[in-house]
Amino acid sequence: TGVQTCALPIFLFQMGPKAFPGKAVPVNSREILIIRLSSLGDLVLATSAMKVFQESGAKVSLLTKAEFAPLFEGQPGIKEVLVFDKRLGEKEARSRLFSELEARRFDLIVDLQNSWRTWSWRSELRRMAKVEVLSKPRIQEWMILWLRLGFMGFGRGGRARRFRDFAVSISMGEREDDSPLTALSVSAEEKEAVSGLLPQGDYVVVLPGGAWKTKEWPYFSDLARLIAREFPVVVLGGAKDWICESVAEAAREIHPESRTLHGKTSLKESMAVIASAKWVVGNDTGMVHVAEALGKPVAMIEGPTHPDMGFSPYRKESLAIGLPLFCRPCSKSGRFCYRLGSRACLKDLSAEFVAEQMRRGGFRC
Repeated sequence: TGVQTCALPIFLFQMGPKAFPGKAVPVNSREILIIRLSSLGDLVLATSAMKVFQESGAKVSLLTKAEFAPLFEGQPGIKEVLVFDKRLGEKEARSRLFSELEARRFDLIVDLQNSWRTWSWRSELRRMAKVEVLSKPRIQEWMILWLRLGFMGFGRGGRARRFRDFAVSISMGEREDDSPLTALSVSAEEKEAVSGLLPQGDYVVVLPGGAWKTKEWPYFSDLARLIAREFPVVVLGGAKDWICESVAEAAREIHPESRTLHGKTSLKESMAVIASAKWVVGNDTGMVHVAEALGKPVAMIEGPTHPDMGFSPYRKESLAIGLPLFCRPCSKSGRFCYRLGSRACLKDLSAEFVAEQMRRGGFRC
């Protein structure tokens, strides 16, 4: 169509040299720093790029925000986790960071964040090492969100593949399309440390909270009752996710071994809880991506978001559940609603519908 003819050159222009450099840079046995400051989900998806560099023989370090650093501490293949602690103030945090980078002397710095902050660092970073920057797919996102051109979407796992392909273009490696895109690990000792908090035998983890309230599905309590007919439910969430209490209470009505660990576990401890779960269900949130990276089947409930945006789970055994509405996706965070704030994508997505989709996908509930 005429729309497709006009859109494609713009898309190709955006995905050009800045996104995937034409000249590949060998990285064997070199020191590489990957910059990805936030968010939790994007950091997990960025492990797809880390794997490529690790497999090429490079020594990989990561720079991220302080609150996300525990996710990668002790992860195989990551030499060191450097921290940008914005709580110190922008000037002080930047000064400390650059002092650390000067001492490390990296051969290559890969900016997977490409934000105003990392842009402001770029001249200083280039003084220290060669810098490669992954461009943001703004035009592609705009065409999906505002022109409804779903054929230009990223698809399930598309963001992780984009990170991986960028790393391949730099490292001159090969893409392994059949291998897991993302990867995290939890040690036997870490699992043992949280075992006393958990039910005996199989259990299911429910993640009803999230960083964006506009993506939170309101019927987790109803779903928890259905899941509890088959398994005890363990509800995980941060200190501010008070919804966890009511969800756990609903599950305990059916299975007395169900419980909440709301605000009681650190990020690493939450990973250990997830690593021993049967499967995981939650909103479109970072911890669901953590679960997939740990090899767990997940059911992601997508209200305003959509697989076209590339954040949906990618494993064959995982599910992305949402309603077939013309207004999905409305945005990456759900802040904008075509229906004047009615949130039909969430409110009309019943627990019975979600449970039926999960049963068809092999999730007992």
